[in-house]
Amino acid sequence: MLKSTLKYLGSLRCTIWLLVALIGVLSIGFFLPQRSLVGKVAYQKWQQASPVLAQIDRALDLTAIFTAPVTLVLWGFFFLNLLLVMKQRIPLVLAKVNVDPEKALERHGKAPFSYTVELSEAALEGVPAALAAQGYQVHGDARRFFAIKNRRSPLATLVFHLSFFLLLVGALILFYSRFTGFVDVAEHEPFLGELSRYNASPKLPRSGGGPPEVKFLLESVRPEVSQGVATGIKIVLKDEAGVQHEVDINQPYKTGYASVLFNDLGISPLFVLQDAAGKEIDGAYVKLDVLKGKRDNFRMQGYEVAAWYYPDHVVVDGKDSSRSDEFKNPAFHLEVTREGRPVASGTVHPGEAVLLDNGLRLGFMEQNFWVRLLVTKEYGREFIYAGFVLALIALVWRLVYYRREITGVVRESASGKVLELGARGDFYQALAKDEFDRTVAALCGAHR
Repeated sequence: MLKSTLKYLGSLRCTIWLLVALIGVLSIGFFLPQRSLVGKVAYQKWQQASPVLAQIDRALDLTAIFTAPVTLVLWGFFFLNLLLVMKQRIPLVLAKVNVDPEKALERHGKAPFSYTVELSEAALEGVPAALAAQGYQVHGDARRFFAIKNRRSPLATLVFHLSFFLLLVGALILFYSRFTGFVDVAEHEPFLGELSRYNASPKLPRSGGGPPEVKFLLESVRPEVSQGVATGIKIVLKDEAGVQHEVDINQPYKTGYASVLFNDLGISPLFVLQDAAGKEIDGAYVKLDVLKGKRDNFRMQGYEVAAWYYPDHVVVDGKDSSRSDEFKNPAFHLEVTREGRPVASGTVHPGEAVLLDNGLRLGFMEQNFWVRLLVTKEYGREFIYAGFVLALIALVWRLVYYRREITGVVRESASGKVLELGARGDFYQALAKDEFDRTVAALCGAHR
């Protein structure tokens, strides 16, 4: 039972089924939001919008599919399959590399391509040297020889399999060392890497350790909107050394093993509370999540303020609206309450204010932005890069520099001695035949 199970686990059929299963499972990550990327708030909204999928997610962990139990089990079987396949192939590959010329000559006459060449005695003596000049290793003499080119090419198969284990090592290091956290930073606000600044509970490394030592000042945020469509965002950070770095969509700021990537955009207006004489009582840059028609709230000196935002404000039929998503004419509609009692409401542009009770004024002084940044730190990428490079080298080695073999035996014929050649190539039979045709033509032409 165990022997038959291991035999199946090491079979090509099992490899194919495991690859299909892995591709299918990992594809889920492209269609369902992954918790580590979208954040807790967005994930909860998705749960509410898709209750059926949310139930399945709770059972199978689909929104963390890359580390879900079903995925880890499939990966485990895949690498077990790889080990069993390598165990079977190593002796075969080594036997093929350490080729026995006599055994190869025993197969003479069974090669896919055969040639019969009439050459003079002197020309026959020069055949081994001519083949050696074309990169062949020649065993034997001019009357009975075995020539091989790229003899070690089969070793590339083992190197290709080895690359997967480098990828595994890199993935495990990355999995246990990865830190992920979201942080909200407003324009002109510093971030010193404090763990307390991260939203909710950041994902700490499973191997221990804290957040990355990422420190910067957020100098500016400039959303790019063209004809009402968001096309990009330019975020300028300044590091401890005073060097500026630009962050854009899919263009992170990287420092060491840490990276900072843009995730979301919000409005950070300056609101100031003044008394009747114009004296400032309180003021703050408030981070509000009010884009796309959302409502947000903030408190100031006991007042509860509900805010709606219009980036390109216009009044239509007596109602506040926005012509586009471009930040051309920003305005806030504010509804102010105190201890549950309505105090004031109104729509204000930069420099305007709503009148509260006791002669107080709540003014919208200027508009800035805040951004939600995804901060990550992970090790192990070098092993992953090395694995991919090794796999590429192995493929080129095996498929481009594939092995060619030529056997030659001199026979007696009615017209004299003739050289019978047999040739085979590991891959690309049509290309191999073209090459062998040229090789034989060169042997004939060199001795005419």
